[in-house]
Amino acid sequence: MRVKKLESENKSLMKKIEADQTEIDILKVRVAELEEEKARRDEQNKYFELKNKELEAAKALKEHEFYMMNKVIENMLRKSIEQRFEEIQVEEVRVLKAVLQ
Repeated sequence: MRVKKLESENKSLMKKIEADQTEIDILKVRVAELEEEKARRDEQNKYFELKNKELEAAKALKEHEFYMMNKVIENMLRKSIEQRFEEIQVEEVRVLKAVLQ
């Protein structure tokens, strides 16, 4: 009777071990999938970081070009762009007042 009980417990434990091993195998596959996904995302992140640096460099170049263009215009006007802008606004207000009167 005792032997049969132990054999039954042994079978039950063997089934549990098999079920646990199956679960372990499934989890190993899932871990491998997640590692692959992480590697893929890491590669994407590297690409986007490089792309971002490229865009930042292009932006800096455009900002420098804009700065230089402003300097050329200011040199041609012999005054700052802001000052000339304000003069144009004043002229427009005067014209508008003249039209309305």
